[in-house]
Amino acid sequence: MISGRQALAQIEQFIDKARQQEAQFERAYAAATEEVGRLRIQRTERFRELARLKLDAIKQDQVVGELDAAERQAMDLLNSRQEALRQLTERRRQAEERVRQAEAGRQTAVDALERTLADVETIRKNVEAKVSINTDWVTARARVAELTGHAQQAEKKAAQAEADRDEKRRPYEDDPLFMYLWKRKFGAAAYRANSLTRTMDRLVARVVGYDKARANFALLNEIPERLREHSRWLIGELREARDRLTALERQALVDAGIGAAEAAAAKARDAVAEADGRLAEAREALVTLDRTYDASILEGDAPYREAIEVLAAADQRENLDQLYREALRTPIPRDEEIVRRIQATDDLINQALRRAVDAHQRLKEIAQRRSVIEREWEELRHQGYDTPYGTFGNEAALGNVLGGVLTGAIGGAILGQVLRGGFHHGPSPWDSGFGGGLPIPPLDGFGTGGSFGGGDFRTGGSF
Repeated sequence: MISGRQALAQIEQFIDKARQQEAQFERAYAAATEEVGRLRIQRTERFRELARLKLDAIKQDQVVGELDAAERQAMDLLNSRQEALRQLTERRRQAEERVRQAEAGRQTAVDALERTLADVETIRKNVEAKVSINTDWVTARARVAELTGHAQQAEKKAAQAEADRDEKRRPYEDDPLFMYLWKRKFGAAAYRANSLTRTMDRLVARVVGYDKARANFALLNEIPERLREHSRWLIGELREARDRLTALERQALVDAGIGAAEAAAAKARDAVAEADGRLAEAREALVTLDRTYDASILEGDAPYREAIEVLAAADQRENLDQLYREALRTPIPRDEEIVRRIQATDDLINQALRRAVDAHQRLKEIAQRRSVIEREWEELRHQGYDTPYGTFGNEAALGNVLGGVLTGAIGGAILGQVLRGGFHHGPSPWDSGFGGGLPIPPLDGFGTGGSFGGGDFRTGGSF
């Protein structure tokens, strides 16, 4: 069993591993594409040699000049693109380092907060043990328990009476003559009508048996209201009793010196909040660079693509093709040697291109899987799983699933299911209501959803 914080740290380790794999495939991709560019330049040089052998002086100057221009353009593109990629990669590395530093700073602040919370909890437990034998506290606690029971019963009775009223009043409400007299307040002091109307209403009342029905209907409405009023009164009494008990507990805590411990915890909490802000800024900067990186690399904008296209266009000019064909027909050994070298270079270019395509595909897959894991990590952290007061009971499955996501054997949805299915919230310092609870707002990941803050309470009913 591991804590929620340990589980998220394990996820972070897999994210770092994914980034390391990305860097590995990025280097392989860059090396392969750079090799393609170098080989294309070599191939151009081979054609240049053929040009020197086969063309007359004028034609030779023209072709070599075209090749030199293409080569210069390609090298300029290679250098500029490679420098842009180098700068982007360096900025990304620096952003990753800032994230690591911010995470370390946050962890230091969290450790300090946990220590101060532990001090507060120690004082609270000691005071709670001592005050539990105090006569005033025992009496106040017994009064709260007594009123809690009464309030719960009163709530149940009021709710049941309201349900019965809603059910039993339907026959009365379905009788239009009865409801006519009821709404006119017939038989009550508030009834107002002229003599003719009074006469007619008396006839209607005798027909529907209004006098008896009216008494029953009034009682049916009155009982739930009285029970609800009694329930509210008991709740008020319970609040006052609970406030008296809380005041006794709080005074005992203050006498034990909890104020200084709570102030230290509040200061440490603020430090964690500030560290959270710095970490969020660092992560956002890294996310922005990740998007730029993905757009530049993963979507196919390779640093060397344009340079290769420039050289390929130069190679594919008709006069160079003709040189190639003539070289094959010429019995001169030097020509044949150059042709064989061009053919060998073509094979090497194809091999390098395959390596580049493979590295590019692997790089894209790893980046996508890393993104899946990061989204789950961020979602869980926002949901409060980054807590020292929660545990994961399926840490073995977590490791296996993370490994599976990283290799592509398991989808990201399974990771979310495993994480949410294995988590259990434990009690935190904010869950105790003793003395009104911890008067410090909890940070995300520290509260567990219990009552805290010192004002509210529950009796088990709906109030």
